[in-house]
Amino acid sequence: MPVSFFDDEEGEPFEEEPTEVRRKAGKQRRPPSGQSRLVRVLLILVAAAVLVLVLSLGIKSCLDKRKIGEYNDYFNQVGQIVSDSDNIGAQVSAIFQNPDPTVRQSLESKLGDLQNAQKQIVDRAQQVDAPDDFKDENAWFVASMQVRYTGLNGLQPAMLNALGAQDNNAGAEQVSHEMLILLTSDVAYDEFFYQRAQQVLRDGNITDVKVPQSKFLKDPAMASQQTAVSVLERLKGGATAQVSGLHGVALSSVKAQPSGMTLSQTDQNSLKASDSLDFQVEVENQGEATETNVSVSITLTAPGHPSPQKVDGTIPSIAPGEKKTIDLNGLAADAGPQVAILTVQCGPVPGETKTDNNSGEFKIVFN
Repeated sequence: MPVSFFDDEEGEPFEEEPTEVRRKAGKQRRPPSGQSRLVRVLLILVAAAVLVLVLSLGIKSCLDKRKIGEYNDYFNQVGQIVSDSDNIGAQVSAIFQNPDPTVRQSLESKLGDLQNAQKQIVDRAQQVDAPDDFKDENAWFVASMQVRYTGLNGLQPAMLNALGAQDNNAGAEQVSHEMLILLTSDVAYDEFFYQRAQQVLRDGNITDVKVPQSKFLKDPAMASQQTAVSVLERLKGGATAQVSGLHGVALSSVKAQPSGMTLSQTDQNSLKASDSLDFQVEVENQGEATETNVSVSITLTAPGHPSPQKVDGTIPSIAPGEKKTIDLNGLAADAGPQVAILTVQCGPVPGETKTDNNSGEFKIVFN
């Protein structure tokens, strides 16, 4: 048999693979170099992006923690300063809430000491380094401390001049003016420092930083001229001093809590027996002067308690025409058919001549 040129060594005919088959096989064996480079570049870019994101989050977290720490340090300083200043205000309020001739003897030195203490507080406030986000608000914080010093600086001579004058109304006008300055410091602090600082924190979505609040005068009624007249009267000798205008308080209403039922003096009242009765007493100032330290008491003679039970309380200040309530609790009564008697008394205040509306008696059956 003739040997063909195209036969292999075994005599089998040589069959060449189709071109298309060789091309596909080649593709499976190795990818083109251009595509391999693109994949590597994409992987590097993804890794770089993830790294940048992680670093960014880490840096932001560190910056946020640093900012919050800076804010807390700042407001802690502010809080300590306003706390010391509020303590001075509490001492001023005590003079107005508990005026008597013994206070008058040391009034000049007392007000002088408070004035000097507030001056030191102003110096401390000026030295506080506020974060950039609170520079404007900090200026109001410092200003409110300065306003308090201004008020105290004027209150001392105003009080001394008023105590030396014959006309309480004339002296009270200047005292009231200085007290209004002190009251203005509370408004300035709350409106322009506290509220605005709170808004800055809200805008930054910061919830774990607390802005300190501040109140120099316990009761805004202390800044009224009527209160000043009342204080001067008491400093000059209590009830025997010159009395300007009508003085008098009246019992307005009595409510049992937690039901909120208003007790009647004409009808029999029915209440639930309890070991801790709670009554809300409303008192009205029907006079022409602000009254301070108005006494209020409730006395209960109830089944199961042979001896009368009494609870006392005090309303610090109440302006003319104003009504204020006080909660008195702690009385006890057992259930039974017997009628209990609750007596409520408010006042009288110094200079009060009409006292028939200062008290009320209520019949109660506890069930």
